[in-house]
Amino acid sequence: MTSKTSNEGWYVETDYSTVEDALKKMTFPPSKLHKKELLAEEEEILKHICGWSHVMNKLFNESIEPGRPFYLFDDAMTYDIYGNTIRGAFLEHFNETFHYFSKSRFEMKDLEPVATSKTTGYITMMQRLVGGTSDEGKPFEMTYRLTYLLAKIDGAWKFIHEHVSFPVEMATMKADPTCTIDPLKAFRGIEN
Repeated sequence: MTSKTSNEGWYVETDYSTVEDALKKMTFPPSKLHKKELLAEEEEILKHICGWSHVMNKLFNESIEPGRPFYLFDDAMTYDIYGNTIRGAFLEHFNETFHYFSKSRFEMKDLEPVATSKTTGYITMMQRLVGGTSDEGKPFEMTYRLTYLLAKIDGAWKFIHEHVSFPVEMATMKADPTCTIDPLKAFRGIEN
């Protein structure tokens, strides 16, 4: 995947080399929760999300199979744009929905991997899918906020929870799939 140089802060997996590099690319200050003694785990988490991005950008056009090792399906759950997928149902959700993203480019902004222990961590970021085409041949693009929770199981990091969200214009109760709504303005809109 080729990087877009003047990219307004959007990057692909090959644009990230280290956690320090990822934190320098953020458009706001990094968390103060980073711990030097967990830097190796944060590097592993970064490698995990960049591997996931590679799968999304390079391999999903052929098959969703390469995405399976990134999740702990029995324990994973999600709160996303489709609703809530409870624990035990994530594999079905993955099988039903992930192929829709195969014909798009996966980009990240404000990517921040944080290890909370030797075996747990999280990632926060903005993510977008651009240049996509649905199974029905309709073009789509969307930008959303994403938080992943991860656990290290048998030496490998796995996604165990993901929360995907769009901001909502409170006055109209419409979601903004471009994530351009300012949260304070959206909230104040309901007062009028």
